[in-house]
Amino acid sequence: MARIWFGRPGTQLDQGDLKGVKEISWCKNNLGPLTFLSPLGRQPKMPDEESSILPSMRNYKFVMVEIEEENDDLKPGYYFSALTPKEIWEKL
Repeated sequence: MARIWFGRPGTQLDQGDLKGVKEISWCKNNLGPLTFLSPLGRQPKMPDEESSILPSMRNYKFVMVEIEEENDDLKPGYYFSALTPKEIWEKL
């Protein structure tokens, strides 16, 4: 199984950002290309941008997929999806 998170620039993931849990095969088929970011145990921080708005108040900009078990070509860890949160929300 894989967890699907939405991320805001300059923040780390928290439980409120968890948007779904799906099979890894579903993620590979529906979330566009996935780019490895970091291994499990090293929760990534979302890239930041210049903004006067507090990070916790910014809109979601990133989609992160957390994969816990080895699966064919994907090793356990965190991955960025090439799709936007809006595109993925429509699929969830």
